[in-house]
Amino acid sequence: MAAMVEILPTGCTERASGPLILPDSTIVFPSIKADGISAKITFSRYLAQKSVRQSAISTLFPLVEDGNVYAVIQLDNRLNQIDRELMFHVDWLDPEGRSFYLKRIDISPGDSTASLTSSISVSPDKRLPGKYMMRIFLFRELIAEKYFELRDSAKVEKVYGDIVFFKSIEKESGEMKGVDTVFEIKKKGILRAQINLRNLHIYQDEELPVRLEWIEPGGESFYSKKIDVKPADPVTSITGSISITHDKRGAGIYYLRAYLFEELVAERKFGLKAETRGKHSRDY
Repeated sequence: MAAMVEILPTGCTERASGPLILPDSTIVFPSIKADGISAKITFSRYLAQKSVRQSAISTLFPLVEDGNVYAVIQLDNRLNQIDRELMFHVDWLDPEGRSFYLKRIDISPGDSTASLTSSISVSPDKRLPGKYMMRIFLFRELIAEKYFELRDSAKVEKVYGDIVFFKSIEKESGEMKGVDTVFEIKKKGILRAQINLRNLHIYQDEELPVRLEWIEPGGESFYSKKIDVKPADPVTSITGSISITHDKRGAGIYYLRAYLFEELVAERKFGLKAETRGKHSRDY
């Protein structure tokens, strides 16, 4: 069992008596000084180490093997005190309010660092479901805290989608024409797809990276496209297309797959067949 870790405050406080709650749910203890340092906390499932860019931003996370929760602490007014050595503590607390991981971070004078990072494992063998908290201290004085929740993977909403294949769009009505799952290979053929994604709102990212993979009958990807999607509630729709001309495609069973954060969220197969030659055949 993790031992209680207490960070004792210094004798002179620089914080206002009452906290404020930011729109992103960070609880802030404001400085009594206009140029005092404050902090904003953001949790995510993924973090690009070099750019410190977060993905899958949320306050609700599944317990998954090899999973992590990353925290980025944005320090406002940091450059106002760039000539001063700063000492921070990042403290992670379990649902019982007990500290299980405490990290000290020192920033030297002249260092322009304006954000801090920390992370914890959320593997089921290390964490239990419940409401957790992270706190950030400056010189042992609490300046911000934020809650997040861990749930069993099966109890967390997931992004999923459906795919519709079609030939063209009616310009006036916007209606899809030629909806089907089997299409003829044509001299000027184009196959279009609409991918309808649900539950993207569970993430707070401004844009989410969706990747479309078109798979040939042999199982290999022949075309991949990444699309940065702005989440819409309740359904976010994106489109993709491929050429299905004689010189590029052969008859067989193909697949279109959509991935979010490299996780499969939608898949559907479709067939291509040789063009039917006849009096009434035409390109589309």
